[in-house]
Amino acid sequence: MEILELKAEKRTTKGSKAARKLRDSGQIPAILYGHKEDNVMLSLKDTDFMRLLQTRTRLIWLAFDNKKESALIKDVQHDNLSDKIDHVDFSRIDLDEKVHLRVSVEVYGEPVGVKDGGILTHTLKSVEIECLPAVIPEKIKVNISSLGLGKSLHVRELPQVEGIRYLPDPETVVASVHQISDVIAASEEELLAEPEVITKKPKEGEEGEPEKKA
Repeated sequence: MEILELKAEKRTTKGSKAARKLRDSGQIPAILYGHKEDNVMLSLKDTDFMRLLQTRTRLIWLAFDNKKESALIKDVQHDNLSDKIDHVDFSRIDLDEKVHLRVSVEVYGEPVGVKDGGILTHTLKSVEIECLPAVIPEKIKVNISSLGLGKSLHVRELPQVEGIRYLPDPETVVASVHQISDVIAASEEELLAEPEVITKKPKEGEEGEPEKKA
């Protein structure tokens, strides 16, 4: 498996003002941590990182200070308004040690239960796995064409991929096909459920909500 390389630079400034200045200059603030070593603050060229993301890889060589470290892209934080990348977290790894991470679960095919008038519910959108870094999958794909009305697909029925172990309870539901009437009934129950309402103020001396202070 080819491991892609991403160039980075060490940074010494921190705080929201410094991070904003970096983003304005076309850089992304990042951090590398893990393996009981010191955290390293980094900056990345946004164009380089966006190009890397398009490959959907998780395992990379992070190059900085004339050295390379194997790392996982652990978290990518986006700005809520612009959807631009605000910050990236990298986790150090040993290529010979198994890692735990979440990968997306993609279902495909039209279930026979849907053809019979049911509704598909895809409950588990990602699953935690254990594997060596070199065999990290982009995603887990599962064909649900044979899923009948009133039936469920469980973690134990996900495709068995060599070198990968699924960590959730094997009976965890991934997807299911329900009768439309069941879905409507569940929605009506939620609507009918009334929250607890306080009908009177506590009198002076009674226990109640503490007075708010300015």
